[in-house]
Amino acid sequence: MKEITVYSLKELQEFAFRFASCLKGNEIILLRGNLGSGKTTFVRYLVKSLGGDEFEVTSPTFTIMNEYESKLGVIFHLDLYRVDSFDITDIVGEGIILIEWPKEDYTLYNYPVIELEFSVSEENNRHITIKPLYKSEYILNCV
Repeated sequence: MKEITVYSLKELQEFAFRFASCLKGNEIILLRGNLGSGKTTFVRYLVKSLGGDEFEVTSPTFTIMNEYESKLGVIFHLDLYRVDSFDITDIVGEGIILIEWPKEDYTLYNYPVIELEFSVSEENNRHITIKPLYKSEYILNCV
């Protein structure tokens, strides 16, 4: 586990770029945190850092899943806040999967699973806890 604090959107973008440089492809990334904690903004910067169009990134709250092209393949961005369950079997191994409000044990899919937990301090700084959950310890040495 590793904890970092970002003090601005620029620092969040820099973190997303570092994080993206560590990815190998086909990771499942769980994004936890309250509304407004920076999850979708992080995804926007991650997509940009992987060569995708950051302006295409929107919250998938109502669409459930958005897809973005990147140099590592497809990025699947899911928001399960309004959903009791969602079967990701068809997309696992087909690209990077980012899941806001995850609902199940994703380690069963046998792909690297990383959890990022976002929180906001009273000073409006973002605290991000990075937890490698399955076959993803490499992430801690890179970010």
